[in-house]
Amino acid sequence: MSILRPIACLPLLLLPLAGLHAQTLQLSPSGGAQAISLALEACMADTQWEPEPSLACAREAESQWALEVERLEARLDKVLGREARLALEASTAAWQSARDADLALVEAYHDQLIMAQLGDPALIPLSRQLHRNAVLEGRVGFLQRLLEGLETSRHPLPERQAPEG
Repeated sequence: MSILRPIACLPLLLLPLAGLHAQTLQLSPSGGAQAISLALEACMADTQWEPEPSLACAREAESQWALEVERLEARLDKVLGREARLALEASTAAWQSARDADLALVEAYHDQLIMAQLGDPALIPLSRQLHRNAVLEGRVGFLQRLLEGLETSRHPLPERQAPEG
C-alpha cells in the first residue's frame, strides 16, 4: 500500500509543469496564425458580418494563410538537418496534393449546396472561402507545432550553415 501514495501524488507533482507547457504553447514561433485569425475576426466584425465585405476579408486571410505556410516551411528548412529537410520536402509535396484535393472537395461541396438550393445563397461564397482557409490553417498549425518542438524560450534555433565552397 505504501507505493500507492507516491503514485497517487505523481499528478500533483507534475501540475506545476503543466503551467510551463501551456505558456510555451501560447508563444508560437511567429504568432502568425493567431494574428491572422484575429485580423479576420476584426475585419468581419468591422463589416458587421455582411456577406460580400466579409468574403473580401476571408479572401485576404487566405492569402495570409498561404504566406504563413511558406514562411513556416522556409523556417523549418533552415533549421532541420539533411534527413529532416528531405522529409519536409516530401511532406510539402504530399500536402500540396492533399490541399488541391481538399480544395476541389470544398468547391464541389459548395456547388452541390447551390444546385440543391440548400443554405443561404448569399452566405455560400463566404462558407466556401472559410473552408478554403481552414485547409491552409491546418497546415500552419502543424508546422507551428513542429517548430515549437524544436524551439525553447531561451535558446533560438541555430540556422543551418550553407555548404562551403
